[in-house]
Amino acid sequence: MTQVERPADWVVGIDVGGTFTDIIGLNRETGEVRDGKVLSTVEQEVGVLDALTAIDVDVPDVAEIVHGHTVGINALLSRTGKRTALLATGGHRDLLDIGRMHREFGERFYDPTWRRPHQERPIVERELRFGVPERLRYDGTEILALDEHAVRDAARELVADGAESVAICLVNSYANPANEQRAAEIVAEEIPGAYIQTSALYPVTREHERTATVALDAYVGPSVVGYLDRLMGRLTADGYRGTLWIMMMNGGVATFRDAAKAPVFQLVSGPVGGVSGSIKLAAESSNPNLLTIDVGGTSTDVAAIRNAKTPLTDTWTLETGLTLTMPLVDVESIGSGAGSIIAPNALGSVAVGPASAGSNPGPVCYQRGGTEPTLTDACAALGILQPDLFANGAIRLDVESARTALAQSGKQWNFSDAELAAAAYEIACQDIAAKVRTISVYRGFNLSEFALQPSGSAGPMLADRVAQILGLDRVIVPRSPGQFSALGLLRSDLMVTRAQSIMTPLAAAEATAIEKAFVELEDRIRDDLIDQGVDVGGLRFERAIFAMYRGQTWDNRLAIEGPVTADGVTPLVDRFHDFYRESYGFAATEIPVVVSTVEVTAIIGREQSAISTTVEDGDPLLRTAPVMVPGTDTTTEIPVYVRERMRAHQPVAGPALVTEKFATTLVLPDRHAYVDDDGNLIVESPATGASK
Repeated sequence: MTQVERPADWVVGIDVGGTFTDIIGLNRETGEVRDGKVLSTVEQEVGVLDALTAIDVDVPDVAEIVHGHTVGINALLSRTGKRTALLATGGHRDLLDIGRMHREFGERFYDPTWRRPHQERPIVERELRFGVPERLRYDGTEILALDEHAVRDAARELVADGAESVAICLVNSYANPANEQRAAEIVAEEIPGAYIQTSALYPVTREHERTATVALDAYVGPSVVGYLDRLMGRLTADGYRGTLWIMMMNGGVATFRDAAKAPVFQLVSGPVGGVSGSIKLAAESSNPNLLTIDVGGTSTDVAAIRNAKTPLTDTWTLETGLTLTMPLVDVESIGSGAGSIIAPNALGSVAVGPASAGSNPGPVCYQRGGTEPTLTDACAALGILQPDLFANGAIRLDVESARTALAQSGKQWNFSDAELAAAAYEIACQDIAAKVRTISVYRGFNLSEFALQPSGSAGPMLADRVAQILGLDRVIVPRSPGQFSALGLLRSDLMVTRAQSIMTPLAAAEATAIEKAFVELEDRIRDDLIDQGVDVGGLRFERAIFAMYRGQTWDNRLAIEGPVTADGVTPLVDRFHDFYRESYGFAATEIPVVVSTVEVTAIIGREQSAISTTVEDGDPLLRTAPVMVPGTDTTTEIPVYVRERMRAHQPVAGPALVTEKFATTLVLPDRHAYVDDDGNLIVESPATGASK
């Protein structure tokens, strides 16, 4: 008798964070939703499989997994990437250190001893950087032929030095990749098995940024590719027959094969998944403008969404001097999360982070060996986190241990445990609010046009206070905020971005050449997707140019629609002038415009299954509990509600706690909360609610 294979009905989003691995699963046949949270593991593929077990879904029953991970960013922040070398054009091997001569504004801005983070903790040691004789003009024509003997000699030295990964980035190679390709062939011959990356990763202008991007990819690439291979191997061994999608920093997912080609563009794939979910939320709600705070165990990621559009930047900086060049989702981070340790800063004042207890040992109240108090311990001591309701009961918080650790640490400031807990809570909220201002107020945005949207399990417990600090009247807590990034992964479309620098005047006479460059990129993407077995029936393309005034060295990204024609060039030039005037306050209309780079993003919409919202039976008012509400000096009994039991528009007056499986929302005094028709928990002032 032939065994009939059962259909794989589950689509699963899995986001690995610094402390927890979040999962949300959707059954496409029944509409059932399951979510879960497990502690992250050192070998992240173990945590992924643990997460599937946590929601009781068998691997063979999964049709698609959409995944965001932290392998690359962990390797980079901890400087545990592979031993990496750089081959550059002769005279340019120090480009990583020279950079753009930028320095971070802050307490060390005028410090003459300051060094860039990359100089203090290099991703490529100077002795592993080699300049090889060769030179191309800006248009790719050869001035000096590649010295293949020098490349081979350098590769042999790298063998002796134990290099495992090699970045190859030569001047003007974006216009002609031949020298880089030949250098890569020689290195592969001399160092079999080495990870090799070239400017083919993203062949554009800006020598420093391109060099940094290639070097960063070489540094984290072996770790990321190794992880993806191990993950797929484990899944396959367990009977997985579905598709593995990887979240990329451009706001879309990529196939497993494409993702393995560009590990560096997965550095913050989890937070980008959260922004993707926020964009969908903004598009479906009456609030198209959102300020998002994704509070994890180690850090908080913030973004500003306007008109439900993906916020993009073409220069994403991890540390001063380490910048990626590619249109990426504009997410910024601050080292203040739920697991951040409460300790003195350089001035001796109370600080929350950037050091984190992570998942091992974790906060003191986890009872896993942690000894230093964290923000989670502070919230447990304040009563905001209920010990028996935390993480759906998977971890019972030891509040007394948290108070003991807070009291011990508080002695250095003459603080009691309660005083230190209250101070840490306020400092964390102030720090997050300050970071939100950098991506909103400092860019000229009117905060009155925005709502605050928290995510991450810790986001809702801080959000109302952060909103109060910022003067925002409305907080939108989405469904399953603890798994919101995982949900955003599920709702992300396939996206492939390619670019090519062409350095061509934006003029009618060059319209055909510019259009040809666009078409070639589109054809290349389409052919590559077909080769990977992707159905391109719903494929659409979005285009952009990077343009600048002739004589400038820095370009600006401008999205365009339709083909580039001779008749359409003048309106396009006018658009660039308008863009420049809006961005910088003037336009040099007398100077010709040059297109430095053309960019194409291919998008295939993934099937979006509806997620139903059900209300559980039972009284939403669970009990009252003693809580020291921020801004007060005393502990007060306040009501504790169960979100899953709240019916639409049922009001909850603050102060109150609204708990759910993997998050707790604190509603401050003089505020009220309710669940809207879409299942979002809205927190606002009564006056705001009345006006809406």
